[in-house]
Amino acid sequence: MASIMIKVAREGLVSKALKTADVGPTSGDSIVYEIQNVPDGVTVDDVIAAFKGYKPADKVYELDWAALKG
Repeated sequence: MASIMIKVAREGLVSKALKTADVGPTSGDSIVYEIQNVPDGVTVDDVIAAFKGYKPADKVYELDWAALKG
């Protein structure tokens, strides 16, 4: 299982974040999320597509892959 970091810009753009990024709000008006327990074979693009249909709770920046797919 892997963790994938993604960044969501204020205008809604979702992209891959650096592995060294801290989760949570950034100084650049984006939010970094860590998606945990991502199975082998799932790509960053798969995670981004799943996240686009998901509404995270306020101030929760670490999410489980199963919750995105739920």
